[in-house]
Amino acid sequence: MMTRKDYVATAKILQEYNLKYVPSEDAIDNLVFWFIEMFEKDNKRFDGDRFLNAVFNEIDKRVSA
Repeated sequence: MMTRKDYVATAKILQEYNLKYVPSEDAIDNLVFWFIEMFEKDNKRFDGDRFLNAVFNEIDKRVSA
């Protein structure tokens, strides 16, 4: 089973990827949702909404700065 540390690290990778390579919105959205599906299967307590916020809220903060 993955740990919180793994989920945080994955969110940071997705943030950096989105900022560095600027994929289409659909591409990054799909990628994030695929990770959420995988994490939910791995851990029934995984919070997909929290993961979404970890990925996209941090990206929004960086882009608007």
